[in-house]
Amino acid sequence: MNARDLRQKYIEFFVSKGHKEFPSSPLIPIDVTGKLDESLLFTGAGMVQFKPYFRGLVEPPHPRLVTCQNCLRTTDIEETGDPWHLTFFQMLGNFSFGDYFKKEAIEFAWEFLTSEKWLNLDKNRICVTVFEQDDEAYGYWEEIWKKESFDPSEKIHRLGEEKNYWPAGAFSSGPPGPCGPCTEIFYRCAPETELTGDFKTDEAAGRWVEIWNLVFLQFEWKGELKDPTKPHLGYRKLGMDPLPKPGVDTGMGLERTAAVLGAKKSVYEIDTFAPIIRTICERAKYAFGTNEEKDKAVRIIADHLRAASFCVADGITPTNTGRGYVLRRIIRRCVFKGQHTLGMQEPFLAQIFPSVIEALGDSHKELIERKETIVSVLNAEETQFRRTIEQGLRRFWNFVEQFKKEMYQPKRKRASYFNLPGKYVFTLYDTYGFPYELTEELAKQHGFRVNYNEFLKYMEKALQRARAASDSGKVFEAEKAFVVSSENAPSFSRFIGYSTMESKATITRVSPEFDKNGLTTGKFRIALDETPFYAEAGGQVGDTGTIECEDFVFIVHDTQKEADIIWHIGEFSDKTNFRGRSQDEITDKLKKSVLSRQVVAKVDAKRRRNIMRNHTATHLLHAALRKTLGAHVAQSGSLVAPDRLRFDFTHSAPLKPEEIDRIEQIVNEKIAETMPVVVHENVSLQEAKSRGAMMLFGEKYGDKVRMIEIPGFSLELCGGTHVENTAEIGLFKIISESSSASGIRRIEAVTGLGAYEWAKKTEEILEKSASLLKTPPEDLPKAIEKLQAQVRQLQREKEQLIASATTPTETESIPVGPVNLYHVMLKTGGAEAGKLTADRLIERDPRGVAVVGVYDEDKVTLFCKVGSSAQKNGLHAGLLLREIARRAGGGGGGNATFAQAGTKDSQKLSQAMDALVDIVKEQIKTQ
Repeated sequence: MNARDLRQKYIEFFVSKGHKEFPSSPLIPIDVTGKLDESLLFTGAGMVQFKPYFRGLVEPPHPRLVTCQNCLRTTDIEETGDPWHLTFFQMLGNFSFGDYFKKEAIEFAWEFLTSEKWLNLDKNRICVTVFEQDDEAYGYWEEIWKKESFDPSEKIHRLGEEKNYWPAGAFSSGPPGPCGPCTEIFYRCAPETELTGDFKTDEAAGRWVEIWNLVFLQFEWKGELKDPTKPHLGYRKLGMDPLPKPGVDTGMGLERTAAVLGAKKSVYEIDTFAPIIRTICERAKYAFGTNEEKDKAVRIIADHLRAASFCVADGITPTNTGRGYVLRRIIRRCVFKGQHTLGMQEPFLAQIFPSVIEALGDSHKELIERKETIVSVLNAEETQFRRTIEQGLRRFWNFVEQFKKEMYQPKRKRASYFNLPGKYVFTLYDTYGFPYELTEELAKQHGFRVNYNEFLKYMEKALQRARAASDSGKVFEAEKAFVVSSENAPSFSRFIGYSTMESKATITRVSPEFDKNGLTTGKFRIALDETPFYAEAGGQVGDTGTIECEDFVFIVHDTQKEADIIWHIGEFSDKTNFRGRSQDEITDKLKKSVLSRQVVAKVDAKRRRNIMRNHTATHLLHAALRKTLGAHVAQSGSLVAPDRLRFDFTHSAPLKPEEIDRIEQIVNEKIAETMPVVVHENVSLQEAKSRGAMMLFGEKYGDKVRMIEIPGFSLELCGGTHVENTAEIGLFKIISESSSASGIRRIEAVTGLGAYEWAKKTEEILEKSASLLKTPPEDLPKAIEKLQAQVRQLQREKEQLIASATTPTETESIPVGPVNLYHVMLKTGGAEAGKLTADRLIERDPRGVAVVGVYDEDKVTLFCKVGSSAQKNGLHAGLLLREIARRAGGGGGGNATFAQAGTKDSQKLSQAMDALVDIVKEQIKTQ
């Protein structure tokens, strides 16, 4: 059975069991409410987007859902390339939110796997594991195996919490949050004669392969940090309360299961890998299966290219931190394996990418829709990394030469190999992106070993930092804010701010902030039943304003959204005296004087209108960029603020001045045309796609969407606020264009009053510059050209003066034993003249020792240069000048060839210079 068939059958089966098919969320972990999950780097499981449903924060659209989720996990990245490990994979999952539980989940799994209508697997080749204390799950499996005439004790294996609890080990150690036992289903891949009889031994040897995990979210784990000052010591368990609505979260790895069911020896043999493997081998002119090292390289490229393609399609771009760093790392690993192991010396990733579309494009249209962007990013990152390898090689050789000098000193005891410091190797790897494997191989070629244990220590520290950001065991962990709610508070806040900026409302929730002593700081979050305040989203900043009644004024500094609740963040007027209150005191006060109060919510209208101008201008800019640069341009981030807009987009090269001018012209033409801005509410996602509406990469969209249209020019999905007509924008001006990341450019611009203020400031700068140059503003270019010509002429004259001052034609030497001493004092030319004079004196006399002084206002700078023959006779420029400076009350130093010093005491300097011959003689004596 191939992967396509398995995916289709899985969805069909669970739809037949009353589940609703739900789309995959992006690899950027955005939940069903559209909120970014800050606890994770990537979506690594099917349940990630459903956390608000499991928590009970949001009501699911259906109590039973089924998905095929795109996932990315990097914890096993070093194992990727073996027959079974992947970084990018697809996870089949069925979910229950307070509906069915263990019995039905187990029965569904058994029917799907063994029924003739579905997978019809051999029951002899199946076994299961359960949590050692989960007698309930054991009992359901026991009934099934007895019914099928098998001995349950041979088919069911009880394992501990590290294997059969979610999160792993959470039964004893937490962290706080929903958790529960799981049962895993295994399929035997080896002949029965190879089994040892011990499940753990056989599973570790790969004779049993896990194909399905059924997690039963059953409890709320409660606990506290053992030591708040030492969080690494973990949690102390306080209890495990049953969840009010237990849930089911299952996961079946599509690729691995397809390989197992198809009797394949590797996940890379299935249909969704075949075109990619074939294309890589054709490009490398390599016959797959003839060399294990090269086979592994092919597998790594195939996996990583899939992962990189989906990352870029979801709006992730290569950077040096977070998700972007992981993407950069897997792209670079591809390039290294292709170049170093397979001998592909020319860029190849973009040429292989069409095979990813061939393998997965039928089920993942985003790969086709965003092809140009993906190709652009792959090209840019591969080109950059190939340069990195060249630079890394130079750094490596420089270090090796230095290391050889240190190791191969006469009389030094040495072994046949020397260890290159692991810290240096890690710096090459982590800072400069130079692959460890290449460092190791090059070191061996020159008689060195890498201090691998030391390298691993640094590597482990880096991995710990990465795990801290992406630990799947913390997917439910979050800071729980203290909230005081009114009776019958609705589970959501209704936004009415598209049509009004002021409305009456009722306060439904208040959340105070507490300091370390448990007292209120004066900062609060307020939720209303309905609000005109726009919560930060889609790059648009949150509104500010006031919430007022006869007893208080609440000043709103920001507006944010959590789940379906819109929070107004700010502080009460001082007369409310809400600062310094304990939890009990503030609860009582809020219930009496704030909750359920009728208020008037007023948005700062002037600020909002500026934001609206910038937001609509962003849509015009996006369309103008695509019109000017090409269809590969796609939004990669934005900021819509009252004073400016910032727009990041995919493009590999800096914009030319004429391109920027053209983009500005297009946007301002559309503003001048007074075009209407049309809002389409509640449009089906399918209709929006068919109309060609632009969608943000990585954004989570529901079945119904909101479209913003500027007829004949721009059509985008957007939940932000906009002007009604482009004329309201006024003027659009780009103020900067720069690089934001590899393959990503950034434009900053201003509109309306912001553009006026920018123009006014620019005008003031021009007028001040013109005044300084005593010329009208329109003649500034000519005045600057004239000034530059004058500077060039003065520079030439200065160089001529220095050259004449430093020509040592009349300087005679003083013989001091085997060396010739030159002593010159200059009154003009500065430090540059002093250095040149010393150089020129020694150029013509290798036996020479030159001491040159240059007067500069109230100090004298000294320079000393020693010729090669003079050095052999014991002269050292640094030691010589240091002694002169000491006697002259100054300081300085240098190496054997050149030194520099200074002093302000001319009298002591004169005395030191009188002793110069004796100082030189002393150095010669001490040779």
